[in-house]
Amino acid sequence: MKTSSSPVYLRTIKEMNDLTGHSWNIDGLRVFIKKPDPDNAHFSQPFRTDSYWVLLVMQNSLTIQLNGEEVVAKENDLLIIPPHVIRQANGADNECKAACVAFTPEFLLGAGLSQRYIDLFDFLFNSGGLHFQMAAEDASRFMNVITMLREKNFVESDHPFTAEVVRHFFNVFQFELAGLYHKYSNQKKTVHDHKEELLWRFLALLSKHVKTERSLQFYANRLYVTAKYLTQTVKKISGKTAGEYIDELVIVEAKNLLRDPSLTIAQVADRMYFSDQFFFSKFFKRYAGITPSEYRKSI
Repeated sequence: MKTSSSPVYLRTIKEMNDLTGHSWNIDGLRVFIKKPDPDNAHFSQPFRTDSYWVLLVMQNSLTIQLNGEEVVAKENDLLIIPPHVIRQANGADNECKAACVAFTPEFLLGAGLSQRYIDLFDFLFNSGGLHFQMAAEDASRFMNVITMLREKNFVESDHPFTAEVVRHFFNVFQFELAGLYHKYSNQKKTVHDHKEELLWRFLALLSKHVKTERSLQFYANRLYVTAKYLTQTVKKISGKTAGEYIDELVIVEAKNLLRDPSLTIAQVADRMYFSDQFFFSKFFKRYAGITPSEYRKSI
């Protein structure tokens, strides 16, 4: 089945609203457990997202187009869909019940786990997404992990370390996901083309050096490509430029430090290698929309 000639929209993770009306503790992560809404314009037209989707079909089946190819996911099937993949839901799947964990690349890297186990998670950059069926007991256990992650990310929690708890549960989710992939993929190594490999190497390098290096040229030199080629390639594969990834992950790292009340804002600026607090605050306000002081008060 071919995709329609409709324009391809970009649907951000912030547009993914839970039908229960819940708010969320952490930007960059959403967990949904519900029946899809085939009449929702967000899903009935072809679109890309700024986030990964990990979809677990719990009951009946789901038909979805990924880059124009029809995929039928049945009960206990798992779909892993990268941000750049064009997707379109089939409105006929009214009885399907599924769980979806959506997370941005920035949140993935900010959680800190993937940069330490880089080879374990390279399957996330499969060009067309991944689809495999699991045994019922494995699907059930994974569903328990998803359910717990969803509950921990609800904003109603008054736990003083909610953000840290959510990130730890997300790391558990990552390990469970990687374990299922390697179990059901027959240990076959994911094959990437050159451009996908460059994106993955760039993100790995960025997660390691983001506190000290914000120059696009630095990363291009380390990857032995021109800055222009790097940003064009990253944009083509992921929908974002290399510069946007750098700025967004700097904010992720800065927010992590600002959550530590023992650090002054000047100390945070120093640890992020800004020349002084003024330039750090200006940068933070530009990309986060609020000042570091305002962010700290909102925690």
